[in-house]
Amino acid sequence: MLVEALLVSVLASVLSIEYMNGHFGFSRPLVAGALTGLLLGDMTQGIIVGASLQLIFMGIGGVGAAVPPDQTIGSVVATAFAILSGQGTEIALALAVPVAIGAQALDIFGRTFTTVFIHMADGFASKGEYRKLEMAHYAGILVHFVRVSVLVFPAIYFGVGAVESFIAVIPEAVLRGLEVSGGLLPAVGFGMLLTMLNIPHLFPFFFIGFALATFGGFSTVGITMVAVCIALVLDYYKKGKTADIGEQKMASAPDELDSLMEER
Repeated sequence: MLVEALLVSVLASVLSIEYMNGHFGFSRPLVAGALTGLLLGDMTQGIIVGASLQLIFMGIGGVGAAVPPDQTIGSVVATAFAILSGQGTEIALALAVPVAIGAQALDIFGRTFTTVFIHMADGFASKGEYRKLEMAHYAGILVHFVRVSVLVFPAIYFGVGAVESFIAVIPEAVLRGLEVSGGLLPAVGFGMLLTMLNIPHLFPFFFIGFALATFGGFSTVGITMVAVCIALVLDYYKKGKTADIGEQKMASAPDELDSLMEER
């Protein structure tokens, strides 16, 4: 497990740094899960797990100085556990959120510690020592790299065997309960997103999609096709209504102009 633990630790660190420096989307659960699966030799399972975790963490985002649960670390560790233990999506859904919350605490500690390098950089900048200023910047990245590795490496290196032994003694009913509750987590993720957006008129569409998946037997692709069609229809009628209002205003404009001229 040494090689796997090292590879996953490096991947998690790079993706976390990408999230803090540019955020091009590689750190999102779907991509992180796919890359983790690629490293561990099962990219298909990585994509499946990543897609499920993407639904859970869809509403997660850092606003201002707030530090949200670390979805990247949670996704990488959960996907690695799912592939290495052979338990699939169920174990990943059960582990992703606790790991993300634990990584959040370490993230706060790491950000606090790197303030030391910020003050050092201020001093180097005032003296014109730009080479040292650059090194202070890289030192902050190194702290972030270590912060991620401290959590990910032991979890992968020591954790898989322990998790397999633990799973072996869990009753089947409990595992089935985890599977059912894991199926509900994507709905919770969408609910969190709608709550953050605070757009009440979109709530019915959430329940329409949930009803299609639960009672209609629609797949994710089928629900997406229905959603796209609804969006196009609404956009079409909205544009038509806007055009009618614009034509009415243009038609009434000459009358208003004539009345103004008469008043003058």
